[in-house]
Amino acid sequence: MTLSDRFEALQKIRLAERSSDGTEELFLVQGPDYTKRLFVDSGSFVAVSQHVDQQATEDVINSTLFAQLAASHDYDKNTQLVQWYGRYTDVMSIQGWDISDFDESSLSSASTDLSVSEVIFDILKAALKDPSEQAMVNAAVGALKQLEKEGAFISLFNHSAIGANRANFQSSFVTRDKHGLVSMNLGYLVVGFKDISSTILFLRVKEGESWIKSHSETVKLDYDVFNQIRDQIIEKLGDNARSQVAGIDL
Repeated sequence: MTLSDRFEALQKIRLAERSSDGTEELFLVQGPDYTKRLFVDSGSFVAVSQHVDQQATEDVINSTLFAQLAASHDYDKNTQLVQWYGRYTDVMSIQGWDISDFDESSLSSASTDLSVSEVIFDILKAALKDPSEQAMVNAAVGALKQLEKEGAFISLFNHSAIGANRANFQSSFVTRDKHGLVSMNLGYLVVGFKDISSTILFLRVKEGESWIKSHSETVKLDYDVFNQIRDQIIEKLGDNARSQVAGIDL
């Protein structure tokens, strides 16, 4: 795909608008703090290694947010799963990520009797070899378990992830590989449930009442591409980068 092809494709993309739920003011006071290591990024959780600098963190957050909003403009996340993820991966690829096409058959069932907050990053751990990064993922899981007290963060995530009886979302751990390239272990998660009385994060997966399926892959960002389209991504995102991203303390 040539650079001009990417510019043309990006220009045609339309982004979903977020309906007001009363949390925008919390995030619009200031832009996201990209020095943090854990983020709610619309319908995604992103944990970032200490090996990733602030500019790369911002780039990852913006590019994944852009892909989510583009997919949500074209398809319903909970009723058109394959089409939504297909569009998501397509837009990620346009931005320079070496991401695979989505195949629903690649989703595998996760264990029962786990909370969703535990599963979110558990599926990503297998790809991590650095003990410090494994420890950071454990800290991220601990932070998610405390989010029940942070209603605005929960609302931001719930709005983008949850439908009537299922939730679809992404989780990722971002680091740099041995060659210095920005690398992201990306997880797709689908949760189905009969009834939910609180937030999806604290749902315990129990046989007969709920289920969770997941898939993960490692993708890398081509900065020769992204450096040339960064400004266009930021311009098209507009205030979305402020109203749909929030940093979380570990």
